[in-house]
Amino acid sequence: MATRGERFAIPILVALVAAAFGAFSANARDLSSPATSSWHLMDYDQTACFSRNVTTNWYGVWIKGTWTHSIDVGAARLPDGGSFASEGSIPPGSSAGKYSLGYVRVDLLPDTPLGTYKARLWATDGSTKQGVPITLEVKEKCGY
Repeated sequence: MATRGERFAIPILVALVAAAFGAFSANARDLSSPATSSWHLMDYDQTACFSRNVTTNWYGVWIKGTWTHSIDVGAARLPDGGSFASEGSIPPGSSAGKYSLGYVRVDLLPDTPLGTYKARLWATDGSTKQGVPITLEVKEKCGY
C-alpha cells in the first residue's frame, strides 16, 4: 500500500513527464515547420534597349524585407539564344527596397529579331521564388 506522500508524488510526477513531453513535441513541430518568406522582389518597371551593336544590358535587383538565406537571381523567358549572368548571390540581410542589391546581365545575340520582349527577373532563397517583368527592346539603333 502506498504511503500518503507517494500518493501525492505519483500524480505530480505524471504531470511533470506529460508537460516535458508536450514541450518537446511543441519544439519539434516548430523546428520542422517551414519558415515563411519575409522578403519581396520589387518591380521597378525596367526596360533596356538592345541592337546589333548593343548586345548586353544590366537589370537591377531590389529586394524589400529580411531574409536568412542567400538569394540567387537571374533572368528567364529570354529570346532564343539569350543568356544571363549575375554578380553572385545576395547574402542574408535586410533592405528597405530603395537601393539595388545586385545586377543581372542579359546578353542577346546580335541577330535577335527586332521587337519588344517581355522577360522575367527572378530571385530565390531556395524555398521561395519570386519574379517581376523586365522589358527587352531590340531596335535598329539604341538612341545614341
